[in-house]
Amino acid sequence: MITEERAFYILQLDQTATAEEIVERYENLKDQYRKIKDETEDLRTRLAYQLKQIELDDVFIFFRRKQRI
Repeated sequence: MITEERAFYILQLDQTATAEEIVERYENLKDQYRKIKDETEDLRTRLAYQLKQIELDDVFIFFRRKQRI
């Protein structure tokens, strides 16, 4: 289960971040992870970054439910 503290940690933001900063960081990390996943040939790396993308989606859903974004 994701807590607010964990969500900010995953996004590498402090808890004073605005909704715009949260969404921007989410989108940047999502793009970065997708690019790494798509460019690598190593299956472990691909899976690791796919899991990171899922974790980011969980954070996004968490903030939506908390009406933070």
